[in-house]
Amino acid sequence: MTEKITRKDKLNEVITKYPQTRDVFISHGMPKYPGRLPSETIEFFCRMHRVDILLLLEELNNAAGLA
Repeated sequence: MTEKITRKDKLNEVITKYPQTRDVFISHGMPKYPGRLPSETIEFFCRMHRVDILLLLEELNNAAGLA
C-alpha cells in the first residue's frame, strides 16, 4: 500500500502497515483487543458499525500521513 487507504483495504493490513490507524478504528467501534486483528474490509467494517465511509477514510489517511 503506497497509495491512499481505500474501502477495499483490509483492517489487519492497514493497521499492520500504519499502526497509528488502530486508534481511529477503535474510535469507530473496533474492540480494543490485543489478539488477532480483523481481516474484514474497511467497507464491511463501515456497514457493520454504521460509520460514514468517507469520514473514516479521511481520518485513516490523515493518521497514516497519506492525506
